[in-house]
Amino acid sequence: MKLLALLLLLTAPMRISKSTTLPPNGEYRQPVIIVADNVTFDCNGSTFIGEKVGVGLLMQGRSNITIRNCKFRNWDVGLYALNGKNIVIERSDFSGNYVDDNYDVEHLKPIPHGGIIMNAIQGARVQGVTANGNIAGMQIINSSKFRIQGNTASKNRGWGIYLFGTTASQIYTNTVEFNNRSCPQWGVDAGCGSAGIVLTQQSDRNLIGWNILTANGDGIYQGNTPESASNDLEIFNNKISKSIANGIEATFSQRNYIHNNEFTDDNYGAWLGYSQNGRFEFNIVRGSKVKSVQVDNAQYMRIVGNTFDGSDVLLQPHAGGTCKQNKVEPNTLKNAKIETPGCQ
Repeated sequence: MKLLALLLLLTAPMRISKSTTLPPNGEYRQPVIIVADNVTFDCNGSTFIGEKVGVGLLMQGRSNITIRNCKFRNWDVGLYALNGKNIVIERSDFSGNYVDDNYDVEHLKPIPHGGIIMNAIQGARVQGVTANGNIAGMQIINSSKFRIQGNTASKNRGWGIYLFGTTASQIYTNTVEFNNRSCPQWGVDAGCGSAGIVLTQQSDRNLIGWNILTANGDGIYQGNTPESASNDLEIFNNKISKSIANGIEATFSQRNYIHNNEFTDDNYGAWLGYSQNGRFEFNIVRGSKVKSVQVDNAQYMRIVGNTFDGSDVLLQPHAGGTCKQNKVEPNTLKNAKIETPGCQ
């Protein structure tokens, strides 16, 4: 009976009802539940190790919560926060949780697994966090006013940072690399719907700047239907390279402002099909394998002040669509040309 009581004590959730700092660098094999508002939970370098099931750190309906210096690994979900406000996650590690190359990510719906999931949160800061080696690093769903800054979300087998229906947020100075996956139809590490940063389901009015995005399926992927496209984005000063598919894909988007980015050695620098009233300005695009920029059915687009080096730009009508009222000069062309066949 004493052994059974000890096992129950070790596996029962740690319930946090007031501000708590743990002893340094401990190791725990139990989940944590935040059960009160106005709480700071400082793990002090301690690690919570799961058995590949359940949520490592759970909070629901909580306000004014700070989580810092924590490590959660080997859970189905490292951290899950639902229906809260004013949440801070900082200097913590949610790596090595659920990962699965067979999970369908191409439909762009949220994945109920991975490093961090924050759903219906109003006002949050995620800073100095590592979320590597999951199916998805960070998923922010139906939320607003996030600041996602200075994090690392790399080597996930789906997405690094994912926004679904999340608005008025900032994604700054993150390192998001090697988020790639395999699939039967395309092959090993062939992209297969993976991306560094994803914005979908009207994730409008967000700022994405100063991030490093290397060797992802897409560097930044938004879309990919008229109903799910994300609009009024500003994407600037990012360094995007070696993308398996596109440095940026912004299909069906409207009024997006993409400027002062560097694209190097991507398959396409930018794929902006069906975009309208967008601006692609003052970017440097070099070494793209197929096109520097392609925009099928472009309308009222400005592609101005860019340097295109080594690959062409193509605007064209497609499948009975219209290409009209676009401005495509001046740009600097090095071993590249701008083609607009069939455009008005």
